[in-house]
Amino acid sequence: MSLCIPVPEARAQTYTILHTFGGGVDGKGPAYAQLVVSSNTLYGTTCGGGSNGKGTVFKLNTDGTSYTVLKNFTGNDGDCPAGGVILSGSTLYGTTEDGGSNGWGTIFKVNADGTGYTVLKSFAGSDGREPCGFLLLSDATLYGTTSSGGEFEGGTIFKIGTNGDGYTLLKSFDSSSDAGREPIAGLVLSDNVLYGTTAEGSHVAGSVFRVNTDGSGFMVLRSFNWSDGKWPISPVVVSGSVLYGTADWGGDFNNGTLFRVNTDGTDFTVLRNFTGGSDGAGIEAGLLLLGPMLYGTTYEGGDYPNKPPYYGHGTVFCINTNGSGFIVLKAFTGVDGANPRRGLTLSGTTLFGMTDGGGSNGFGVIFSLSIAPPSVTTPPVSQTVEASCLVEFSVDITNTFGTTYYTWLFDDTNLFSCSTNCWLELTNCDFSQSGTYSVVVSNIFGAVTSAPVMLNVIPAVERRAVPGVRVMGDAGSSMNVQHTESLSPAPNWLPLDTVNVTNPPQYYFDLTTPLPSQRFYRAWQMGTPSVVPSLNLSFIPSITLTGSIGNSLRLDCINQFGPTDAWVTLDTVTLTNTSQLYFDTSAVGQPTRLYRIAPVP
Repeated sequence: MSLCIPVPEARAQTYTILHTFGGGVDGKGPAYAQLVVSSNTLYGTTCGGGSNGKGTVFKLNTDGTSYTVLKNFTGNDGDCPAGGVILSGSTLYGTTEDGGSNGWGTIFKVNADGTGYTVLKSFAGSDGREPCGFLLLSDATLYGTTSSGGEFEGGTIFKIGTNGDGYTLLKSFDSSSDAGREPIAGLVLSDNVLYGTTAEGSHVAGSVFRVNTDGSGFMVLRSFNWSDGKWPISPVVVSGSVLYGTADWGGDFNNGTLFRVNTDGTDFTVLRNFTGGSDGAGIEAGLLLLGPMLYGTTYEGGDYPNKPPYYGHGTVFCINTNGSGFIVLKAFTGVDGANPRRGLTLSGTTLFGMTDGGGSNGFGVIFSLSIAPPSVTTPPVSQTVEASCLVEFSVDITNTFGTTYYTWLFDDTNLFSCSTNCWLELTNCDFSQSGTYSVVVSNIFGAVTSAPVMLNVIPAVERRAVPGVRVMGDAGSSMNVQHTESLSPAPNWLPLDTVNVTNPPQYYFDLTTPLPSQRFYRAWQMGTPSVVPSLNLSFIPSITLTGSIGNSLRLDCINQFGPTDAWVTLDTVTLTNTSQLYFDTSAVGQPTRLYRIAPVP
């Protein structure tokens, strides 16, 4: 019979703090945009801190080393680069929410080594104010949004050349229209169409829109109404003809929603209503789409709540694009970060992100989080067992996010599947179960198969463990071995045998059947020995050998765990009785052994 036995599941620690912001020259308050990764380097911005207190552009290695400030903003050249940066070749482009020659924010570029800082645009108000969303680059043209300003003071959509030429307003939002206002998030591009969101509106709780790259064809795809979300301030992601996005508030629990809508405005669906509990609350960061899954952050909620009116320190989550399979990958504790208000970046099988607060200094952290498939750390082990015995195969893994599935295979045939960490137990094992065993372990990120191991089921060899009293004394002397069942109140020592010491040390085997629950031994000799008598006690395998007198038998042994063909010959014995015992004294201190007996021609 085969069973899959559940055991407690241990979650791997894959979360790593790469940098803790100090609030001074290294910056504080990471920007509201995700990090940018290039090879082994991450680039990002902080809204405050730096040598002038106006924010920074920084870089660091993906392993957390070599944190470097590339740019300290002064105010005149920008203040608070909230929209982060984008990378093209060796040039970074970004915006500052404030500062510049008019105080309403800037568009800038800087080389990835920190040289060549240039202000491409200082906003004047009528052409937009406070560009806090990230930029989009396409064909040497930058596209972006301002959260306010423009002709109707509701914010703008603009484009500008990467050299600072050709600044053009594509859309000025009217704060009194249903199109909404405050396009905070920034834009995404698909087939020459720009998609974005507005945070609010006169009659609506925000909107999702589309517009052509020349400013024509503006269309509201969805106007929010609180019940389906409010304040969608994070950028949408596009996949074919479907947009995915989030709303910071609203929904069934007023803690935000995750939604999908077609690029023509049809089939709007709320995929997740956040409860404000362990699943999180409030989403200001954009989503990351990887295959059939979306990854994101909430800046409140999670398993580590703090005092009201707060709801917790935030989470990292993933969810299938059809709304199923929601999993919290990380709940922030405060000490390891708090309130992640920006999106995630992927490099290989690692997510990178930032928190707005928390960490040892309270000014936020940069972190990494593995989303790799399970990894086998301790595989099953080949073993040899005797028929009718119990056999157990187990495996230890890391990266056990969410539900982990185990499928045990025998000679590539599925034996059992289970959805918790489990081992395979074979009860009353028989010879037909000899063969190859492996396990497939899978989670939402993929699967791994353990290396195959062998099980060899052999006939049982009659044996029992007996006390072996190992005595040391003068060669040629006689050692008196005695026993008692109790040492108090006064031991009653009884004789067992006299051992004639011919080749010390020498064993005496206590074959008493049945053995009492406890027994004590001593050994002594008459006279004054030149070698002080001593003894120690071990349990020795006693193997029964049977056959005709004069027959020779070979006794082999093998470790229970390990290669199933690693047999070692212990001895060849010529029988002097039809049934006699062989004591395997070499087994002391060794792994568990099994035996086989073979006739010698």
